[in-house]
Amino acid sequence: MNIILISHGEFAKSLLETAEMILGKIENAQSVCLYPHEGSGDFKQKFELALSHTRGKTVVLCDIMGGTPCNVAMHYLDRTSLYSGMNLPMLISLVSEGNCDELIETARQQIYDVAVQLRQLQQEDDE
Repeated sequence: MNIILISHGEFAKSLLETAEMILGKIENAQSVCLYPHEGSGDFKQKFELALSHTRGKTVVLCDIMGGTPCNVAMHYLDRTSLYSGMNLPMLISLVSEGNCDELIETARQQIYDVAVQLRQLQQEDDE
């Protein structure tokens, strides 16, 4: 499986670097970043170059639905699977499990209100 992370600014690049700090080198993963001085045409060229380095199943994770990176990637849904709202738990899950079957649910389960979680832990300790 190939993974391409796409984003505004260097979020995709930094997310990949962070995941590799935790998991080690992630084979067949790359990032494509859109910079302020670039337009959709520039991003399309970079995205197509990244796609040219892939073979087989390719999963694309993007930062935000409706942004330029996502809009460009939507034109390649015949060759890729595209998910928006990428985050570190989502990427780690994708790499660790090697499939997208529960990717969205896994990402949802990683959202916590930390103050609420701490209160619940304190209540459990008090009981």
